[in-house]
Amino acid sequence: MIGVTVGDLLAEETLRDGLIVGGRTGLDAVVRDVALVVTGAELDTVPYGTAAVFDLGGRSSAHRRQHLVEIVCRRLHGRNGRLLIVAGGPFTPTLSTVRLADRLRLPIVATPGTAPQTLAAGLLALVHAPQAAVGRRLAAGAARLRAAGSLNRVMAVLDAELDGRTSLSTTDGTVLAGTVPRHAVTVPAGAPVPTVERTGQVSTALCPVPGTDDSRLWIVSQSERSGPLWRETALGLLDMGAAYAAAWYAAERLTAERDARTRGGLLTEILALDGPLSPHLAGQAARLGWRLDGWHCGIHITLIGSSVPAPATVTRLLAARLDAHGVKGPLVEQAGGWSGWRTTEQPGSDSVAITAAVHRALGEYHATPNVPPITAGIGRAAAGPAGLVTTLADARRASLVASASSRPGTVQHSDDLGAKRMLLDWYGSQTAREEAEQMLAPLLRDRREALLETVECYLDSGCSTAATAHRLGLHRNTVTRRVHRAEALLGVPLSDPDDRLAVQLACRMWRLDRD
Repeated sequence: MIGVTVGDLLAEETLRDGLIVGGRTGLDAVVRDVALVVTGAELDTVPYGTAAVFDLGGRSSAHRRQHLVEIVCRRLHGRNGRLLIVAGGPFTPTLSTVRLADRLRLPIVATPGTAPQTLAAGLLALVHAPQAAVGRRLAAGAARLRAAGSLNRVMAVLDAELDGRTSLSTTDGTVLAGTVPRHAVTVPAGAPVPTVERTGQVSTALCPVPGTDDSRLWIVSQSERSGPLWRETALGLLDMGAAYAAAWYAAERLTAERDARTRGGLLTEILALDGPLSPHLAGQAARLGWRLDGWHCGIHITLIGSSVPAPATVTRLLAARLDAHGVKGPLVEQAGGWSGWRTTEQPGSDSVAITAAVHRALGEYHATPNVPPITAGIGRAAAGPAGLVTTLADARRASLVASASSRPGTVQHSDDLGAKRMLLDWYGSQTAREEAEQMLAPLLRDRREALLETVECYLDSGCSTAATAHRLGLHRNTVTRRVHRAEALLGVPLSDPDDRLAVQLACRMWRLDRD
């Protein structure tokens, strides 16, 4: 049984334009019955928790009307009444009436233009059959949602039905459609289930959108209304709206995947060029808005620990972060990451500036909850379609070095590789992979990866026990024990420079292969 509150009654169409005289602190009280009061004697038999509709009738004197309202208010309060509705004639409340309602915590509402009998009958049906009222509201809302036609129109229908502000939002609060909430919304932790919360004077209803597990979306509605009736209606309507949002998301995802395949295929053909650009490829690039003339600075971004393309929502987030920091240009989904480039008219490319811009963009990207970790490489500027091939190759090699560090947000420019260039052939050698796997085999058996990760961090930290303990959140004695255990299993002392270098390179190769 749904408990109907005073606030639920006041949200009804017949009372929505009524004047609340006082007693606002009683809006959350549950109403048990509704009675029509003409003489006041009816109050002697009404059940506790009643909302009374007082018919002013033909009382002509304003003073007389005020006096009768205050008498009825006191008698209704004596029966633990919940609401006094003044109807059937004009009523101008005085300060004494307002103070009385506030003191008794009994809301008084004036609706002079409403027929008392009709009003009482409608409210009585609502109080005793709230499920039927919710059903009617859901049916009316469903009809309007079917005719909405677009996602923003769906949000507008929910706005009107719930008397609030409704939006389709991501878990971090980014609004994709609808109106921005007035108050910050915190998505509940744990399993995504519909919920309603009341904070201060604002009710917030949240409903997860099905089929969006890779980038959880929610429909959020905020309203000043409250009460079980509003809550049940909100959850039902948001569930319907979530179905429309899921259909929109599926269509958007299919479009994004189709576009991603188109962009990826075209970039693959451009990178395979062995001669001048064909008119066909030039036309396809132009339709996508890609500039192939000018000077290009390639960027390759690698997903740490993944060899499959990222979800479209992650691509949009990353592109937005890069664009916000002035790194404007195409961003094409690839297996295990993205390739992109920035094009300028002049050959000058400030490697320090673009590296810093990409680093800031990746920092903001990683500040978003639940995003996959990434690193980036930046190529040397080169001109024309052939130059695009060259700079993207440079960027991919620089990204390989950056991903070897396994530190999310690492950005490596090809101009700054220096001695690291010597490692590129090593990282790409199948023989080196096999040798690294053979060397580290004692640490890879029987789930000893914790030892391997400790050794890797120890070597990357300049063999500092304190730094390793800080990075891994371990005690220094634990680090020392693990290093000694690893030395015994490997059969090499890490104090020897040659052995130390060999183990460190093998750890890098293991990390790259694992990622």
